[in-house]
Amino acid sequence: MPYRLPRQGLGPVERIPMDIPVRKVAAGEAKALATFAEACFRETFGYLFPEQAMDHLCLRAFAPALLGALIEQGAWVAEGPGGWRGYAALSSAPCPVPGLPQPQLELCRLYVSQEWHGQGVSGALMAAVLDEARLRGVRGIWLESFEGNPRAQGFFRRWGFRDLGGQVQVTEGVHLPHRIMGLTL
Repeated sequence: MPYRLPRQGLGPVERIPMDIPVRKVAAGEAKALATFAEACFRETFGYLFPEQAMDHLCLRAFAPALLGALIEQGAWVAEGPGGWRGYAALSSAPCPVPGLPQPQLELCRLYVSQEWHGQGVSGALMAAVLDEARLRGVRGIWLESFEGNPRAQGFFRRWGFRDLGGQVQVTEGVHLPHRIMGLTL
């Protein structure tokens, strides 16, 4: 069934996708989520890392046990004929910079397979995540967005996220500047 948001404060978003099925990921799907998540990450950031460094990073970042822990905290997939189109996950990690009310959650993952970019998948996932946050009584959602991905930052701004500051992550020897963005619910 397509995901539908309750009719309450949606913020600045004018159009909510209603025809993209989104569901919570089941505990037994950790391996499938790990495989899909790794494929999305490689599509998005493969150009940044030498092949061996990417392989090493993916072994750590997409281990089924790690994805199983994300599923426990809250993970969703957008799916359709042919399989999964994108996924999102929440984490209870605190925001590293001030500026958001408590309680908080981190939107630690939101990826869409490149073939589905521009078709409302990320919006359907975001709607599911924000609905869950509201149900949990969360007042602040934060995320990190790679500075080299202006499309993602524009998407987050359209949903009402604001820039809270920046930090540089060093991953496999590659310096990756990120913007920390937050949304007050």
